Amino acid sequence: MIVRRLVAALCGAVLLVSAVGCAAIDREESITAAEARSRAVEVFRDVTALAPTTWPDGVPDPIANDCQMGRDRGVQFTYFAEIDAPADPRALVQQAAAHWREDGYTLTATDKPIDDETGHIFAVVARASGEPRASMSATRIRAHIYIDSVCAGGDPDDYR
Repeated sequence: MIVRRLVAALCGAVLLVSAVGCAAIDREESITAAEARSRAVEVFRDVTALAPTTWPDGVPDPIANDCQMGRDRGVQFTYFAEIDAPADPRALVQQAAAHWREDGYTLTATDKPIDDETGHIFAVVARASGEPRASMSATRIRAHIYIDSVCAGGDPDDYR
């Protein structure tokens, strides 16, 4: 039970790091909610296609979040997937990191031992100006992927 809480806390930390700044995004050019959503789906599909037998088929429904575009209210979409017991957690995260690096993202990576049951947690957070934020974390027990769209004009309540 403690191990699961620790893994959940560490994975939550990766999500927190990937979401930091969501509340105050200032963009020079305007993007529609449909464009932001479409680009986030593209990034999600691209990274899950790297290990198609690992991740569930399809794209999950997004979670609509509040964000700010200057003084205007905006909407940001989060796409999340989770799997149990990835075959090679390190390779899964390294593959995503290499892909995001090729796409021009700046990466922050983590490789930390947890305990004998969990092994290491491998994680990467990817950022690029004007692009969705992406992160992946994996242990022997579970793997997660998060894609957060850029902040776009719109009311998140329209998507909830």
